[in-house]
Amino acid sequence: MALRRKFVPPVQAVRGGWRITLGVDERSLLIRMMGEFEALITGPDDNELLSRLFPVAYPEDEEKEAEYQRLMREELVASRLSAIESVVTTLDPEHTELLSEGETIAFMQSINAIRLVLGSLLGITDDESADDADDGDSPEHQLYDFLGWLLEWTVRSLSPD
Repeated sequence: MALRRKFVPPVQAVRGGWRITLGVDERSLLIRMMGEFEALITGPDDNELLSRLFPVAYPEDEEKEAEYQRLMREELVASRLSAIESVVTTLDPEHTELLSEGETIAFMQSINAIRLVLGSLLGITDDESADDADDGDSPEHQLYDFLGWLLEWTVRSLSPD
């Protein structure tokens, strides 16, 4: 008779907060990805991979769009950088405290942002194009799927029963 281990979600709500139950390898991967994401969003503004993170607000008016980007982009980048810092801290294997709702939301938003960037790299614009992707077995597609799975469980953990 084989013993079956009970599935433990990668992110779960528990009394007093949230817990990330990922292993050391998964945590290390996500920490590395947060560093790469930070470098990407603090790099040149014209990187096409960032188009889904900083969408055009005024497509019909270049002047309004330039003003919007001038006023908002720095604030949006600062918000993302703060979330990245929070995520890196909470993913540290030595971090044993439960996550607050804010830390869990920062985790969710950062995972989603990286998934959007990776989707742009892969030419994925929606669930249908993800299903139709040419090379679904590539490491990049597997990473995209892993991030989607992680995002789903994070959203579930934040949703009331």
